[in-house]
Amino acid sequence: MDIATLHHLDELLEDGESLTVARISAYLATHRLATANWFGPTGRSSSSSWIQRDGTGWRVWETDERAGIMDHCILRTESETEAVDSFLRRARRHLAANATAVRRIS
Repeated sequence: MDIATLHHLDELLEDGESLTVARISAYLATHRLATANWFGPTGRSSSSSWIQRDGTGWRVWETDERAGIMDHCILRTESETEAVDSFLRRARRHLAANATAVRRIS
């Protein structure tokens, strides 16, 4: 399993083919993405994106550095494409933030 990079995600998001759950499932099966929780806790709990079916629609949200749900940014939509796009863009943003984070060494 490869580790997803910003370049991988940019290519996926820019591809003209519509984003679907099947396509993203296949991508995540081959690329580990710690900032993405795909229909459950599959990545880390903090500073990450989440997606879930919500009745007949979709719910997408993200968590802060303490793993708290950021209520102001919950997306509820009927569109699979919109939900998957939002989920990946949020995961990409958190991945980019990791690249610029300063780590303290104890």
